Amino acid sequence: MSEINPKELRSAFGTFMTGVTVVTTHNSDGEKTAGESESGNVGFTANSFTSVSLDPPLLSVCLAKSMSCCEIFENCSHFAINILAEAQEDISNLFASYKGDRFAKVDWQADENGSPIIDGVTTSFSCRNYQQIDAGDHMILIGEITQFSSTGHEGLGYSNQGYFSLGLERGAVEPPKSMRAFKVGVIIESEGGVLLYDSDEGMQLPSIEVENRTGALGAISKYIESKGLDVEFGPVYSIFDNQQTGDYSVYFLANSGSQQKTSLGEYYDVESLVDLPIPTQYMKDMLDRYSLETKVGVFGLYLGDEHVGDVHKL
Repeated sequence: MSEINPKELRSAFGTFMTGVTVVTTHNSDGEKTAGESESGNVGFTANSFTSVSLDPPLLSVCLAKSMSCCEIFENCSHFAINILAEAQEDISNLFASYKGDRFAKVDWQADENGSPIIDGVTTSFSCRNYQQIDAGDHMILIGEITQFSSTGHEGLGYSNQGYFSLGLERGAVEPPKSMRAFKVGVIIESEGGVLLYDSDEGMQLPSIEVENRTGALGAISKYIESKGLDVEFGPVYSIFDNQQTGDYSVYFLANSGSQQKTSLGEYYDVESLVDLPIPTQYMKDMLDRYSLETKVGVFGLYLGDEHVGDVHKL
């Protein structure tokens, strides 16, 4: 068997998309560790969480033996699992890297066993330390669930590509009932170029207006296919709600293996997008952002209107 590169193996494991949790417990004695609060709370970010059994109710999480708090979790009587909601990316980063008092920077409540439950999580599990299993450079911590609570909020997702939220993308598929027009478009990239066509108003992206409540992705996919283009669709890139007109626009990312000839326009170099005549400020801002994000290799989902919005990392 060939030698396995640990760094490459970690990257391969990371392609499996998961949720994100923060595992917490209370250290009643012993020396203070990195990230431990003044009151003795410890916690770390983990996506190695899974359900194990319904009867008895068991779950598991893996933690590296190199972690400063590993021994605390191995010997604790109880611990808690906090499944983060889609807006809690900052909490995930906090418990993954911050070395100071992490619990001073979040709102939390102690469960019946003293383990911290973070406010706003989508689900929390209070557990008894049921079993520990030695597993190479990690320890598998199995907990027996004594209590749990779930809010129904959308959860935060993660893969090697970064954080993602299914809730935000689902918002694009079902436009608001009060909309006047629902436009679905796509940024098709191929060999460093973006497909655009020249209209009387300026350069435009391929798009259609949907009159009924069909899914956004299905509608634009059928339209592009009808034009003879073979593209691979990616995530939602922009959701724009025009407060003045009531129009609602959704744009997806897509990739084509080659710059195919098409009636939908021509491919323009990504770096030239900032100089092209774009008819609306919203579309210009979107293409300017795409040009910049292509250079750094990190893309985000815009969610907002003509005045204010947020970009969520994809």
